[in-house]
Amino acid sequence: MIDSYPSQESEYFYSGQMYVEEVGDPVRTESTHRHDGFRFTSPDKRQVLHARLDGFAFSVRAPYDRWEPFRDEARRLWDIYCSVTKAEVVTRAAVRYINQLDLPAHSPEADRVRMEDYLRVYPEVPRDWPGGGTMSSFFMQLQMWQEDLDCWLVVNEAPMWPDMQEPALFQLDFDFFREQFEEPWRVDDDAKVWAFLEQLHIRKNEVFEASITEATRRLIR
Repeated sequence: MIDSYPSQESEYFYSGQMYVEEVGDPVRTESTHRHDGFRFTSPDKRQVLHARLDGFAFSVRAPYDRWEPFRDEARRLWDIYCSVTKAEVVTRAAVRYINQLDLPAHSPEADRVRMEDYLRVYPEVPRDWPGGGTMSSFFMQLQMWQEDLDCWLVVNEAPMWPDMQEPALFQLDFDFFREQFEEPWRVDDDAKVWAFLEQLHIRKNEVFEASITEATRRLIR
C-alpha cells in the first residue's frame, strides 16, 4: 500500500466548548485534540484514502473511470485497514458521487442557462412572482428516505459560481448512506456491507438518469 500511496499526512480531531456554570460567572472554555489518523494520496493525486480511528473513506477524483476498479481498490484497502486497526463493527456505510455538469445556454440568443433544459430536479420560481427578477444563484438540498433500501439519499444541487451565465458549471451531488448504531454490521461478516454498497451504486445510477434530460445525456456522452 505504501508504494501505491506514497504521500502521507496526519489528520487531527479538534473540539471545544464554552460554558457558564452559574449566572454571573466568567465564561469557561475546554478544548481537546487528538491524532485521529492518516491521509494517503496516490502519486497522481487522484486517489485518496482516509484511515482514521473512527472510520475509513476512499475517494477518486476526476476523471472517474468505472465502479468496478474503484470498488475493488476500496475493498483491498479496507482489508488492510481492518487487519491493522482490528475493527469489529461498521455503524455507517455510504456512497457519494459529486457530479460536475458543464451546461451551455439553451440557444445562441440566450444569455443564461435554463435549468429545465438540462435538469429535471431544480428550484422553480413562480413566473408571476411580484417584482419579477432572474435567479442568479441558488443552493438546493433534498433529503429523501429510500424505503426499499432502508437508507437516506441527500441531494445537493448548486451552481459552482454565483452568476449562472453561459457556460455554467453545476454540481449535482448524491449522498446515499445508512446508519446502524443499535445493530451494526460485523466486520467479520462484511460481505453484507459490500452487498449494500453495490445496491447504493445501482440506485445512484437510477437517480442520476432520472435527474437529467436528454440534452444533458448528449453533452456527457
